[in-house]
This record gives sequence, C-alpha cells and structure tokens, in this order.
Amino acid sequence: MELNILKGDMRHLSFRSVSFSFVYSFNAIFFMTKNDIAISMREIERVLKPSGLCFVNFVSVDEPNKGPFCKPFLGNPRFSKHEDHEADKYFTNFEIIHKEKRIIDKRTHRKRLVQAYIDYVVHKK
Repeated sequence: MELNILKGDMRHLSFRSVSFSFVYSFNAIFFMTKNDIAISMREIERVLKPSGLCFVNFVSVDEPNKGPFCKPFLGNPRFSKHEDHEADKYFTNFEIIHKEKRIIDKRTHRKRLVQAYIDYVVHKK
C-alpha cells in the first residue's frame, strides 16, 4: 500500500478548504498550548468537508503525569490538559457523535503509568 505522508504544522494545514471527508488526530494536539489547539481545531474544521467526520483526543486534567514525556514542543513543556467539557467549545459547528473519557492504568514490571484522555468523534454540520 502506498501512503502519502506529509510533515506539517497543525496550526497551518497546507490543504485546500473542505478537502477531506475524515480527519484523525490521535495523541497529537495536546502537545500545544491551548491557544495553538484552538487554532489547530479551526484548521481541522476548515479542511473538513460538510458532513465529514473527525476523531481527536485531548489530555484530561485527571492525567496525573506532571512532567513532559518528551522534549518541549512549540515552547510548551507539558501537555495542555482539559476539564471534562472544556474542549466542547471547539465543536460549535459539529455534532458530537461520541465523547468518552478514558483513564488507562498501565503496569509494567518497572513502573505504573496512568493516562487520562477525552476522545471525540464529531460530524461537521
């Protein structure tokens, strides 16, 4: 299978408006400041066709990890965490089809890792 993978910036998507039927962002958008997340969400809305679907997830404030797990990105050394309904504001021109808060408790032989996400599947109006 041939894949057409491009490196880019979610705040400035290099695609024409209304050019995609589906946008998928998994564990990516929360490495930004909340201001940059708002810009990125407007870009996702811009490139998504009417009736298009989008999956995106955010880190919940219930995420206990206080430090970064990678180098600072875009000047933001930590995740941008959201309250349970805080990210709803990004979806005023969407119908929220599915919203789920997931708390994952992973245990390995060395340590315990708890992660908390708020997942959205939305349909553009």
